[in-house]
Amino acid sequence: MSSIQVISTIIVLLAGLVCYAFISQTLRIKKEQRERLMAMLKRRNNTFKFMLNGFPKGFLPKELTLLVQRSLIETCEQLTKLDSSNPTYQQDLQIVSGQMTETQRQSGPQPQKRLDNQQQVKEVKMCLEELYRFIHNQQQKNLLPKNQADAFSAQIKQLVLQITVDSYVLRGVASQQSEKYKLAYHYYDLAIKLLVREGKAGAHDERIAELKALLPPLAVKMAEEEGTTNLSEQEMAEQTEMDSEWDKFGEKEDFWKKKHAYD
Repeated sequence: MSSIQVISTIIVLLAGLVCYAFISQTLRIKKEQRERLMAMLKRRNNTFKFMLNGFPKGFLPKELTLLVQRSLIETCEQLTKLDSSNPTYQQDLQIVSGQMTETQRQSGPQPQKRLDNQQQVKEVKMCLEELYRFIHNQQQKNLLPKNQADAFSAQIKQLVLQITVDSYVLRGVASQQSEKYKLAYHYYDLAIKLLVREGKAGAHDERIAELKALLPPLAVKMAEEEGTTNLSEQEMAEQTEMDSEWDKFGEKEDFWKKKHAYD
């Protein structure tokens, strides 16, 4: 074999190796990108499921429910395209599509859903935080008009007000059952003041009247008690923390710095 043939063979082999390396690297990069996309979509899928399952039926307004359902449907569609061999995504898609159809059929405002235990309050609060983050994220990416994002955020803030009041009332009921009448009065009074200060005009009149009706009997009980003591430091700290919960949704600057499933 002549030197020219040897050199030509070496060049061909080198070219083949370069092509192989390039193709191999391209395939590896695409595989890594697909794996990252799948992981992100799975996290997003779990987050939306968490939100839908975490809210009691009828708690969210229709518009917010549709927003979460539509987002979950889009995520399931993407997962189905990327991993058609997994039947779970198609099943989820069918289930949520049916739920969305049912939601779209709703007409008129739904009765306000009250929470009946502190664990439920905690879970709903976590779901509202996730939903608030998602809306802000969508608006920042120009995927949601600012006026619509602001309207959704205002709805969520009113829901936070609602669950804070529910938490006050639950604590008031527990205190009343334990014959801690001054503490019960305190929690009911906090609920009333919060509704008056932060609620939409006229939106909570019925509940305010309902809570005010609880105060006179408690005042009588308090007057009958001897040696009534002030609230403990722990009780005061708890009510101060609860009173500020709904405000946290307006403090965005640090709240959005963490990355989430929909980033």
